[in-house]
Formats: sequence, C-alpha cells, structure tokens
Amino acid sequence: LSHADYLGKQLQMQYIGNDNYPAKQALVDSCKMWDEIGRDRIQDRILTLSDQCKTSLQDVLPHAKMFSPNVEGLTSGLTTFNPFYDVTNEEILTEFRDRLREEYGYIIRTTNFKLYKDDGHDTYALRISTHLFHDERDVEGLVEAIADLYYSF
Repeated sequence: LSHADYLGKQLQMQYIGNDNYPAKQALVDSCKMWDEIGRDRIQDRILTLSDQCKTSLQDVLPHAKMFSPNVEGLTSGLTTFNPFYDVTNEEILTEFRDRLREEYGYIIRTTNFKLYKDDGHDTYALRISTHLFHDERDVEGLVEAIADLYYSF
C-alpha cells in the first residue's frame, strides 16, 4: 500500500480490512477435493459435457454461428454461439438471455468481442459454461429450452 503511506500505519491496516479466512479455507478444501477426484478426470468430464452441448446445439439450431471450436486440443468448457442472423444485435441477444432465465430458469451470459481485429463493431454471443457439477440432463434441458425459446421468438 505504498500509495497510502500518507495515511499512517493504523489507517493503512483499516484500509486493507480483515482477511477472510473462511473463504481461503474453502478454496483450500476445494483444491484438495479436485486433487482427490483428479484434474484429468475433471477436465475429461467438462469437455464431454461441452461436446454434448455444442453438438446438440448444432443439431437443433443448424444455422447458429458457433464461435467455440469443437476440435480436440482447442476446445474448452465454454460454448459460445449466436442463433440469430445479425450477430451485432446486442438487444435481441440480451432479451433472449433474460427470457431464458425468467421463463426456463437457465442462467447463461452474453459476451461481446471483435470477430476480426479490424472490425468497427462488436459481435455478440451467448456463452454457456459447463462445470463439474452439471450432468447430461442439465445440458439436454438447456439445449431444449434454447431451441424452444428460439423457435417461439
């Protein structure tokens, strides 16, 4: 906190606040649990669910633009896509995300990025994160909800 030298030691300590030991212990416990399960097993599980998500979305929304590769060595637990023709329309994607949460109970997020480095506009997409605590039914239900909502839009 060299930027706070003028405050004096006591005020600097108040400025920092108290450490959150329970949160740190929870992190340690989580890391131990991951080590017990095995990080390779966790990665395989997440990538399997991600593959299911990407493949299922392509089946029900063949016209959707997929921005996440589904290629071994390049894939991750993230599935990023846009089912709409205009990938620059933030409004429709935000409405879709909000309705998916409100009407179906699924929480995913929107994200934006430059598709090409010289783009003067952002590309918008929905982002799904598959996690260790999800299962195949979760992915199946989400994809069904996305398709149902999209075709009713």
